[in-house]
Amino acid sequence: MPSLLAATTDPTQSGLHLLDYAMVAAYLVATAAIVVWSSRRQTDTETYFLGNRRMPWLAVGLSIMATLLSSISYLGLTGEMIKYGVSVFGMYLAWPAAMLVVVPLFIPFFMRLRLTSAYEYLERRFDYRARLLGSGLFLMLRLGWISMVMYTGSLALAGMADWNLYIVIVVLGLAATVYAFFGGFEAVIWTDVLQAIMLFGGAFAIVIFVWWSTGQGPGGWWQTASTIDQTHTRPPWFSLDPRVRMTIGTVAVNGFFWQICTHASDQVVLQRYSSTPSVKAALNSYFVNMVAALSIGILLGLSGLALLHYYTHNPDRLRVGMTPRDSGDKLMPFFYSHELPIGFAGLILANFLCDAMQTLVAGVNSISAVASNDVIDRMRPGGRSERDRLRSARWLTVGLGSVCIGFALAITWVSREWNMNIVDLMPRAFNLFLGPLAS
Repeated sequence: MPSLLAATTDPTQSGLHLLDYAMVAAYLVATAAIVVWSSRRQTDTETYFLGNRRMPWLAVGLSIMATLLSSISYLGLTGEMIKYGVSVFGMYLAWPAAMLVVVPLFIPFFMRLRLTSAYEYLERRFDYRARLLGSGLFLMLRLGWISMVMYTGSLALAGMADWNLYIVIVVLGLAATVYAFFGGFEAVIWTDVLQAIMLFGGAFAIVIFVWWSTGQGPGGWWQTASTIDQTHTRPPWFSLDPRVRMTIGTVAVNGFFWQICTHASDQVVLQRYSSTPSVKAALNSYFVNMVAALSIGILLGLSGLALLHYYTHNPDRLRVGMTPRDSGDKLMPFFYSHELPIGFAGLILANFLCDAMQTLVAGVNSISAVASNDVIDRMRPGGRSERDRLRSARWLTVGLGSVCIGFALAITWVSREWNMNIVDLMPRAFNLFLGPLAS
């Protein structure tokens, strides 16, 4: 049934109103206030990169969830459910096994070392060349990751507001680079917490709205998906047929090794654990992250089913040329801007905006920490003052931000020319570096 609270009933319009843009402005002001507050507390690189190792574990756990999820998974998991079904959610089946490795081994080990760059350990264990190799692989991994998040976040913004995607990427990237220059790690953590709350709110909004407006719950949504394609709700567990795109078994194996690799070698994650005051606090943050990530994953799966059901039964509410299944990654932003009440769409728009900005900020902060400790400091054997190190770290973020803008524009071109969705792009953009880095 048509929405009674929709911001617009015309699918050819953007669906955004003045109140929506006011909500975006309010969200940005709150984020800017956090950045200004944090910037006044920065006196050295220990604070700029690690928050002086005194960050609360609850905030760190939510930060890890929000950072690793990002708009890639937020749009990607929902779009994957809409287009292909539940196979991708097999990754959660492997998490208990991964916890048996991460909890007793990796987190206590790295916390005892008290590192700024996770790859300092490679030099202690092997030599400086190994440290440089690890740093280089991390650099390629996270530059691709940041660029992908900028692309997906900008895709959502452009879809909701009918803006030019290339212009959105450039403007968003420049704003995030300024934020990274001043904010530092403490600002990253607290804006991540704000973002985590918004991520849950956005997923809840879809589930509740579709349930209320259609009178159908998850059971009805599942039935709709099963009538569209049998593999949507009953994917294969295992197959040797190379034509089978994805099975639950292969996704579970991938999920296990992704968890191991991420918590054993990724500076973005290990930097957050290192910002907590103790091993116990780091472990607490890990459990918060796992519970939050599983919860949002379930919500995003339900969101995909809800959107597929809603637009399958209301195809007239889509733009000409759009179909529920083929729209995939674009369906969530379209729903937010056309079905939700005026003002709420603005909050979601702000969430996508800040997610893309936040990922660039968090990523370049981590890359800057690695480059400063593993490369630049080694080029100045006589040592540098903390003021000099802090200044160079900040300017390094400017250069890294510019590179990420260029990569995001390239990913946009590839996506359009080769007709790839977000899940298809992920391994090509950055995940191929994660395995070698962990090994």
